[in-house]
Amino acid sequence: MADLTGKVAIITGAARYRGIGRAIALRLAQDGADMVVSARGQAGPAPEHEQQMGWDGTASLAAEIKALGRRVEAVACDVTDRQQVAAMVDGVVASFGRLDIIINNAGVPSGAGASPIIDMDDDDWFRTVDVNLNGVYHVSKAGARAMLAAGNGGAIVNLSSTAGRVGMANYGAYSATKFGVIGLTQQMAAELAAAGIRVNCICPGSTDTDMMDGTFRRVAGHVGTEFDRIKKGVRRQVPMGRQGDVAEQAAAVAFLASDDASYITGQTLNVDGGLRMD
Repeated sequence: MADLTGKVAIITGAARYRGIGRAIALRLAQDGADMVVSARGQAGPAPEHEQQMGWDGTASLAAEIKALGRRVEAVACDVTDRQQVAAMVDGVVASFGRLDIIINNAGVPSGAGASPIIDMDDDDWFRTVDVNLNGVYHVSKAGARAMLAAGNGGAIVNLSSTAGRVGMANYGAYSATKFGVIGLTQQMAAELAAAGIRVNCICPGSTDTDMMDGTFRRVAGHVGTEFDRIKKGVRRQVPMGRQGDVAEQAAAVAFLASDDASYITGQTLNVDGGLRMD
């Protein structure tokens, strides 16, 4: 495991129980980091399994992190709102005295799996760009400024997708924005390297989350088949023959955030069971 003792992190998009954001937060806490976990306000009803277990988004996650002996604050933050992002960054520095790690995990699926560009609602396009790309820009910009002011270096890890490696039909704005995240990662890495701030990216493949299940359901409806058939078909395409676990995505993020990756910047790592090898 990486040693993140004494480090302070911000993790966006951390509200879902079965989400990659929660897994990253728990892994960084296990590795010794204190943190702010954030998400925007609930946009709709929580998944049924969360309602049944009484899961309360980042508040429940913060309780899990506190049980691991780490300091944590849960913050409501819409990453598309510059003022909210600035307040979150200022708040973590004020509360914890430093900011070492930024994990840009917040994202929306944009009807991925059933949204041809020519049929896409313009508002959906712009909303997806705003969250998936502009949100990474806002958080990285504000966070990097705080890191530069402190002069202690830092690490930014962005989450793209294998849909950001190759264009995927019917993925709406999702594929385009995830390509953009990789480009932004490389540009910021080049700009911040001299200050000791590393910027890297991971591209999760099919991972067992509610968001991925939603994509499978949209694909199934779009092509007129069953959800289980789509899910099994995707698994067969992966050389390792299965979906990824959220903990496996979190392990890759923890490595890139740690000093074990001290000479790695501007890189994009596929975490996809061998589906893509570029």
